[in-house]
Amino acid sequence: MPPGSGRMNRVETERQLRWLMILRVVTVTTLLICAFAIELLLRPGEAIRPLFFLAASAYGMVLLYAGLDRWLKGTRTFLYVQLIGDALVVSGFVGMTGSLDSPMSFLYLLPIVVASMLLYRRGALILAGVCWTLYGTLVLFGPAVVPAAWLMQAPGELAPFRVGYFLIVHLVAFVAVALLGSYLSERLRVTGVELAERSGAVARLQALNENIIGSINSGLITTDPTGRVNFMNRGGAEITGFAQEDVQGRGVEAFFGLENGFLQEAYEILDEERRFRFERYFTTPDNKKIFLGIAVSNLYDRAGRPLGYIFIFQDLTEIEALEQEVRLKERMAALGEMAAGMAHELRNPLAAISGSVQYLKGSLGPSGETLELMDIILKESQRLDQAIRDFLTFARPGRFAPERVDLVHLIDENLKLLRKSREFSPGHRVETRYTSVSVWADVDPNRMKQVFWNLATNALKAMPRGGTLAIQVGPTGDGRRVEICFEDEGGGMDASQLEGYFHPFSSSFQEGTGLGAAIVYRLVEEHGGRIHLESERGSGTRIRIVLPTAQADTVEPLHRDPVSVAGG
Repeated sequence: MPPGSGRMNRVETERQLRWLMILRVVTVTTLLICAFAIELLLRPGEAIRPLFFLAASAYGMVLLYAGLDRWLKGTRTFLYVQLIGDALVVSGFVGMTGSLDSPMSFLYLLPIVVASMLLYRRGALILAGVCWTLYGTLVLFGPAVVPAAWLMQAPGELAPFRVGYFLIVHLVAFVAVALLGSYLSERLRVTGVELAERSGAVARLQALNENIIGSINSGLITTDPTGRVNFMNRGGAEITGFAQEDVQGRGVEAFFGLENGFLQEAYEILDEERRFRFERYFTTPDNKKIFLGIAVSNLYDRAGRPLGYIFIFQDLTEIEALEQEVRLKERMAALGEMAAGMAHELRNPLAAISGSVQYLKGSLGPSGETLELMDIILKESQRLDQAIRDFLTFARPGRFAPERVDLVHLIDENLKLLRKSREFSPGHRVETRYTSVSVWADVDPNRMKQVFWNLATNALKAMPRGGTLAIQVGPTGDGRRVEICFEDEGGGMDASQLEGYFHPFSSSFQEGTGLGAAIVYRLVEEHGGRIHLESERGSGTRIRIVLPTAQADTVEPLHRDPVSVAGG
């Protein structure tokens, strides 16, 4: 017996025993019906009452086994009890049908085969010995063992040679069936164990593979050779916003918005290189644009035959924004150095020119075209002086001096000045939405006033025919940051204007120097904050400033409608 074969699975053994009891009832019933039909048709004059008694005994044994199942469930002893009981029932059939001449002696093979299946070689040989002993007892001592009233067939002549022959033949048959059945059963069991182990290993490997693919943050899409998507992992669904079942069957070119013929180009590149990488913007189902980095490689089977393509992609939106921010900072740093030197070189000559023109205007009393030219010189000098001031603010904003400031109060002060400014017209309206009466933060008040003023005046300039400027102030959910939002109803900006909004000298206003937004960006950056710009052509502009703060205390909730500052 192979090592470990004695440790049978208890649950499996219980199931086999239940089936064995069912099979026993079916077999006894079938034999009873067949015997009854034979006796009725071929030997109607002979009684078959002993056969009924034996069948009833078999049924009674089944009931006994069902009762013993409560205590002996799934044990090897219970198996031996049932199989030996089956051998006794078979001996009863053999004894009643002639012992040595009985045609039912083949039934001994049934418990031997079952023993070889459930108890393997040792159990099969034991059952073979038990069956042969019972058979030999019937052959040698039949009349003394089986009552004459039970005999359905009279025993034949017991010639010594004939008895020896039958005993040897049955012994060889029983042992051969036991050995062959146990060998096949053990081979089947070993094969089943190996198959179960391999199936378990395959299942574990498949589960590990699915867990790995499902757990990676990068998106993974596989296609067939024609470019039809046949799989997308969970990471890909989270990045793109599309469900996996919605992507299957779609063309990968259409899904990523690629040009026709892209796969052919990728195939030619992959023929020379191991993979092909590119970047592009992707629109999610909720119309949000994200920036993807996509790598394409060939998909092969184990034999090296091409199966299609693999697309591995990542969301690089934040990285792309950081790269743009770094480029903008580098450009601003270079421009700041230039502006500092330029301001010193231009301011003194400009003051001399402006002073000289004012002196000549006062002393000469010019008129006509001369007076008009002098006014133009003075006006342009003032505009150039303002540009130089902006240069200096941008290049050297001064010492950063943060203090505890109520942002609500700071914005209200700016709104009072904004109402008196020349940018504020009767068609303008300002709405303030404060989540609290006071929102405190550690900021430089002078620089934040400049940030608020530049953003507010730009919003008013974006609405030359009037409109509403909405200003929101409140702490973020974690309580460690403050968010300030300026939203106008102007004409908005296209993609190119949006990209260059904070770049120096990119103003879209005729009288602007193009440094206001760049200064705002610089000042917010000095506070350790972030500024976010959202705009579309025809739908206005929304600018969000997020400032870190050591503490943003929210005092009593504000129970009043938004403040409206109307022009007029």
